[in-house]
Amino acid sequence: MGEKRLLAVSAHPDDVEFTAGGSLARWISEGWKAYQAVCTDGGKGTHDPAVNPTDLASLRREEQDAAAAVLGVAEVFFLEYPDGELNRATKLVSDLARLIRRVRPERIVGWDPWHRYELHPDHRAAGQATLDAVLAAGNPHYFPELLGEGLLAHAVPEAYLFGAEQPDTWVDITSTIERKLAAIACHRSQMSRVSTLMDDLRVCNANYGKQGGSAYAEAFKVLHPFCDT
Repeated sequence: MGEKRLLAVSAHPDDVEFTAGGSLARWISEGWKAYQAVCTDGGKGTHDPAVNPTDLASLRREEQDAAAAVLGVAEVFFLEYPDGELNRATKLVSDLARLIRRVRPERIVGWDPWHRYELHPDHRAAGQATLDAVLAAGNPHYFPELLGEGLLAHAVPEAYLFGAEQPDTWVDITSTIERKLAAIACHRSQMSRVSTLMDDLRVCNANYGKQGGSAYAEAFKVLHPFCDT
């Protein structure tokens, strides 16, 4: 059947590693070819007023590339929208639809935009734009300019949404949790309390594991976009 591909879409560098890094590592070990798309530059990822956002964005790009290499991701696409302003990115859906038609994934991984009380506007915007792009990528009448670029319509069979309020799928990451934590550690600009954070993540993934019947797991809401609509 050929190589299976997935595209994981995040609002910021590090989103995927925290929420789905163990799953990506597992799927890659099972033969999937994984790609990531990072929507914002991450330049506001600090509360230190002395940090230059441009310098931080450059550093976070390097960190994301390093983390992706740890997981075995084939390529990271950086859309470089301003951090914190994704809900005003008018071309985000078309940019993501272009990537979907280019990569032609069998699986999309991204934020659940319907999680109640999600405070970060970038998370909400990235999740909604990802699903809007899935529908647009599958219909040749959306963004006809993509056809002119040689990018034919592509229907993504399934979407795994992380940060879901009502997950229905738990991926066993017992064999890959150490790789997940190693990838997270690459985001050193975000690691002000590394040891405590790693302990908290183990507890969180162990709790998901109890729900899914394994030692460690990550939780998702799974949709089948062209069957559920």
